[in-house]
Amino acid sequence: MTYYYYLTAAGKQISESLQQQFGGVLRRKEEFTDATLAQDFRSAELLVFVLATGIAVRKLAPLLRTKCTDPAVLVVSQDQRYVISLLSGHLGGANDWTRKIAAFLHAEPVITTATDLQGQLAFDEVAKNNHLAIENISVLKQISGALLNGKSIWLQSDLPVTGTEQYPQISFSEQANSAGKVVISDRTQTRLETLPTLYLRPKDLVIGVGCKKSIPFVHLETCFLSFLETYQYACDSIKAMATISRKQAEPAILQLCETYHIPLQIVPDADIRACGDLFEASAFVQQVTGLPSVSEACSYLAAGKGTILTRKVKYSGVTLAASRCELQPIVL
Repeated sequence: MTYYYYLTAAGKQISESLQQQFGGVLRRKEEFTDATLAQDFRSAELLVFVLATGIAVRKLAPLLRTKCTDPAVLVVSQDQRYVISLLSGHLGGANDWTRKIAAFLHAEPVITTATDLQGQLAFDEVAKNNHLAIENISVLKQISGALLNGKSIWLQSDLPVTGTEQYPQISFSEQANSAGKVVISDRTQTRLETLPTLYLRPKDLVIGVGCKKSIPFVHLETCFLSFLETYQYACDSIKAMATISRKQAEPAILQLCETYHIPLQIVPDADIRACGDLFEASAFVQQVTGLPSVSEACSYLAAGKGTILTRKVKYSGVTLAASRCELQPIVL
């Protein structure tokens, strides 16, 4: 959701024209309270302030958390001459919104992120545009700093990458002047990296889960973490957990998904039966659920009939399986 804040008649007129063009909610002058702004800041994708930059900065300062979660924030000057990208330029999309709104208002976009000014690749923008999760964002500034200082970055990706010809500092092997490394993979690594390494995780794994009724959460979580460690799958790459309809209200599964911020996908029984003998049938599972397979079939089907990575892995009262969705190449 987009929210527009203004304090003057001129600000109201600009805000109304932006709302008509881009949608969103207008906040009247009397609604410009700390409580309302805090609520909007938590839920918004974009905040647009048609007022002085200083007012916006002072109001927003207590609300700032991290570039991973803060919304995009723009300031539009009341003479309609400038649109300023104030916060979350890359991950939040503020720079892109600045260009769009400036073009609509025939204003000048003001973007101050160093990578944009120097025409350098910004890996937080790469992550946003390709739906990659940034596992260790603290390393991002080292990667960006290296590029800005003319150093090479070693890019290692499990997915095809396009657009590298635009960025001569990006190499698919380590160079003499490599000052950092970026890894795009859903697999965790056990080796110790010698370069500062940024991990970008594609959302391509679906974990199928089956369990006994009323299984304790702590036990299910232990099995889940053991599964990821054994097969070296990154938790940030999990697109969804998948299970059958009779397990959609299983407390431990719901708590696991909530704890790790993973969506739960329910696979229809008919789709599982349509798989035929693709998966090993279990007489016990058939007796209890009326279905030949749970974790394997759910993982495979919820991944869009993608690549099967593991067969059913059994734990005490729990089964887990992993499949990988098909993804498009990474675009730099």
